[in-house]
Amino acid sequence: MTLAPLADPTDLPPAWADHEDAAKALAVASSAIRDAAEGPIAATTGTVTIDAPGGTKLALPGPIRAITAVTIDGRPVTDYRNLGDGLWRRGGWGDDHAPVAVTATFGLPEVPADIAELCVSLAVAWLEHRTAGASSTAGLTSVKIDDASETYTDEAASQITPVYIPELTRAWLRARFGGGVAVVETL
Repeated sequence: MTLAPLADPTDLPPAWADHEDAAKALAVASSAIRDAAEGPIAATTGTVTIDAPGGTKLALPGPIRAITAVTIDGRPVTDYRNLGDGLWRRGGWGDDHAPVAVTATFGLPEVPADIAELCVSLAVAWLEHRTAGASSTAGLTSVKIDDASETYTDEAASQITPVYIPELTRAWLRARFGGGVAVVETL
């Protein structure tokens, strides 16, 4: 599934706006942000399918703007209420882990400015990294020339590209955009 980037090439600094990989950089950054948020962020219509949670609330990526259809194990369901970040059903969603499919429009009508800025920052880092030869300096905090020593941070030690979102930012994005479920099919 391909979703529109969370920022436009025109949002990039002038030095990068016309770069041949600008669109790819924004797509990579947008994908990383959506992965961290566990939701689409910008409005998209799609179908989410998850196992029935057993309780009365079915958590979904938010906000939920409009619901087209809900089914449990292929059977239509209409006795639910949209909570914005999930659906509530008085009798619950069942306890047999049957698949619940929700077709809806998820996300915001416009990408928030701070999210577009995060996307631009990650895209520029990715472009700078590619232009410099794409070697990894992930988590590098110091280099000692004599005796060739390098020091790395623990959190970023496994980072291989600059499109890295720290856990604190991931938690913020998940909380803000109702993460926990992925859109598995767009319409």
